[in-house]
Amino acid sequence: MTVWPMAGARHQNRSPDQSIRLLIAAILVLVFATLMIGNREKTLREGDLFWHIKTGLWMLQHWTVPSTDMFSYTFAGQPWMAKEWLSQVFFAAVFQLGGWNAVVAAAVVTVGVAAGLLYWSLSASLKPSLAGSIVIAALLATSITFTIRPHLLTLPLLVIWTQLLFKWSFTGKAPSFLLLPVIVVWANLHAAFTMGFVIAFFAFLDFLENGGWAKKRALWTWLAFLALCPAVALLHPYSYRAMMATLWVFRPSDGTLMVLEWMPFNAQEDTILAALIFGPIFVALASGFRLGWARALFVTSLCYLYMAHVRYAFFFFPVVALVAAPAIARQFPRLSAEYWRNEQRDGLERRMHDSFRLAMPALCAAIAVSLGLQLWVLKSAPPESSSVKTAIAYAKSFGLSGHVFNHYNLGGSLIFHDIPTFIDGRSDQLFVGEISKAFEASEKDEKSLVDILQKYDMRWTIFPPGDPRTKMLDKLPGWKRVFADKNAVIHQLKDVPVE
Repeated sequence: MTVWPMAGARHQNRSPDQSIRLLIAAILVLVFATLMIGNREKTLREGDLFWHIKTGLWMLQHWTVPSTDMFSYTFAGQPWMAKEWLSQVFFAAVFQLGGWNAVVAAAVVTVGVAAGLLYWSLSASLKPSLAGSIVIAALLATSITFTIRPHLLTLPLLVIWTQLLFKWSFTGKAPSFLLLPVIVVWANLHAAFTMGFVIAFFAFLDFLENGGWAKKRALWTWLAFLALCPAVALLHPYSYRAMMATLWVFRPSDGTLMVLEWMPFNAQEDTILAALIFGPIFVALASGFRLGWARALFVTSLCYLYMAHVRYAFFFFPVVALVAAPAIARQFPRLSAEYWRNEQRDGLERRMHDSFRLAMPALCAAIAVSLGLQLWVLKSAPPESSSVKTAIAYAKSFGLSGHVFNHYNLGGSLIFHDIPTFIDGRSDQLFVGEISKAFEASEKDEKSLVDILQKYDMRWTIFPPGDPRTKMLDKLPGWKRVFADKNAVIHQLKDVPVE
């Protein structure tokens, strides 16, 4: 750590002060770790986490990846890939070690690391206060996607990949092949790894815009890097099939359209997020800010994806911040990290620097304490609305058997409790076509409901109380309500023998 110079002239000419950046990075890690812990029940609300963990537990038991469906009765034995196998095994192992508390702790670490990395990347171009503000805004806007599922584990990889590629393209340098393992890990963690290819392609366009045509050696390195991206992604248990499955992720099917995260962005409902999008656009237009055609095309493409499907907030806000930061620093020098480094430190910055030896260990200790509280003190569990554990416990204790007609969002919990589903969250590969259409039709009229109950020989059902099918089943001859709470209602076909 550099010694703080006392003379005014030496203040102006001192070397970059990494201690301030490190302290702010640690503060942001602590802030987002605390926010994740405080909202731990919301991070566990996604029902798909149940079947991800169940799949991981199966792989840990059998030491192989599945090739057919083993969780539903409608598609049992049909081809199915656990393409996100690495994250599923990770969550399953964490769950075995420490239950839901440990699962949340893993998510806390992931988001905290991503916050620190994002800040460190932005503060390399922008003054620390501005970089920190952008991180807070970007990650709070992204937090709607911070439910614990495989995609969350890729957030630090997204930051590293984007920052380095656009750093090299902005400076006209060739990419390092040492970055390619990021794609290998990403491909095995989550199906949206091909977004890494998209980021690399736009970084290459940015390289060309910044004079790359004239740098033959760097140009050929970029082309080789782009070719190797899909090649190294084949290092996957499902090989090229995992890459083909990405098409299902980026192009919604009948099944995925039932999921809220595939819905388009609604500016009337999300006014704060709308302000975070259109506010910077106004400032950019009013100030004459220019991003360059390659980066502008990339940001426009990301904006379209986000407007079409809110799930792309995960990419939009962090990536746009990383792409725009160097251009902001170049066009508005007073906002740059270089200008800040040559400024005289204010009183707060001096205190931060002077107290670094005490403050940094204190922040690290606070982060460790928060993780310890999450692991061993605080109680974490998925909310009853997604786990419906009371309803499932009733079904098991009273021996309800046979085919169940279940709500899409409750399929994960049924899988977790070894109950074969009619439909569940694996709709990127399964439940497309007739099944999903019949499921949606059963919500609209009694005839469609009766048809699906009879066609699939349903013996009991489980739906949220507010679902239209619950009300129709209450009036349907031959069916009786046997359980109800504020999260789930179970109906059973009359005169069915109980096992």
